[in-house]
Amino acid sequence: MPHPLVTVVTLTKGRPEVLAERALGSVARSEGVRLQHVVVGDDCPFLREEANRRELAARFPHAEFVHVAPEDHPADASAYLPSRLSRLRNLGIARARGAYVAHLDDDNAYHPGHLRSLVDALEAEPDAGVAYSWRRLRTADGSPFVPDGEDPWHPVPARRAPSYEALRAQGVFVPGSDVVRDAMRAVDGKLLSRVDTNELMVRRETHARIPFPTEFSLWQRVLETTEDMAFCQRLLELDVRSVCTGRATVDYYMGGFSNAAALV
Repeated sequence: MPHPLVTVVTLTKGRPEVLAERALGSVARSEGVRLQHVVVGDDCPFLREEANRRELAARFPHAEFVHVAPEDHPADASAYLPSRLSRLRNLGIARARGAYVAHLDDDNAYHPGHLRSLVDALEAEPDAGVAYSWRRLRTADGSPFVPDGEDPWHPVPARRAPSYEALRAQGVFVPGSDVVRDAMRAVDGKLLSRVDTNELMVRRETHARIPFPTEFSLWQRVLETTEDMAFCQRLLELDVRSVCTGRATVDYYMGGFSNAAALV
């Protein structure tokens, strides 16, 4: 049987070097799957130029490039970044031809066996709509980043240590480890931990039913709810079963929108 076709969706804006070296390069090195890599540029100066898109397409023939101009965004989506990111992710998902859809930010990287391990997890559990991995945290030079007692994704500095402790008690953080053992868990409907977008693989029919949420309440905006948090909450609300590989097969580079303060 031919290898399964997997669609990877990547959003990018202004980092052509890391896009090519990390995201595009690591997807190209994937083993045991056929690839469609949809790269969506959000008003990306590099991808705006047709010559650059042609050059990347020649280097990465499994990839296709879409440029989205500012006027393509509804005003309400542009005002809150996760809402805009959800719309862009959904645009990429709509172009998917694969039975499975994975996500990778432009500055992160897959291990070669990442996609295949997620496919295997879903094929072993036919009633699961979502599979996910764990991730290793990295600094810009590729060295390990250990959270060291603080949750770098919590938006309130004073709450980062208590949040770390709560996630440590759940097994998400392990002292001294650069591996984040993410999980989708909820108690009484409250999301306690969530899976990062880069770790996700979703059956295409599941994504057709459940896109990334684009509407965020004022309270969600105050709490700086990200699109992956909102998506995981929706999966839990709809009782979508998930399965975890238990393997850290994503290199997650710190310093992005959700954790920029962690490196200060």
